[in-house]
Amino acid sequence: MTNLAANRGLSENRIHIIIDVENYRSRREDTLCRLALRLADKVRHTGEKIMLEPMNRHERKIIHMALQDNHRVTTYSAGEEPYRKVVIEPRHNKE
Repeated sequence: MTNLAANRGLSENRIHIIIDVENYRSRREDTLCRLALRLADKVRHTGEKIMLEPMNRHERKIIHMALQDNHRVTTYSAGEEPYRKVVIEPRHNKE
């Protein structure tokens, strides 16, 4: 809403305002990273994939990045916006 009000009547040189109340974005990122690691461990133990709740693009990226170096699981996004979800599944290593 802030961005809409700030850019009312502008067609070019639009500004982008980010409001971060009480460090919400940082706390949310930490929460998502912890969730990703916990669920990756669960996937590794059960061998079954897990589909998370729908998330926005930014939050999905946090999950993918948190697990990108994990050699036991892989992640991908599935579904259509606005219901796109992250899927975490076991990585099948060819050894």
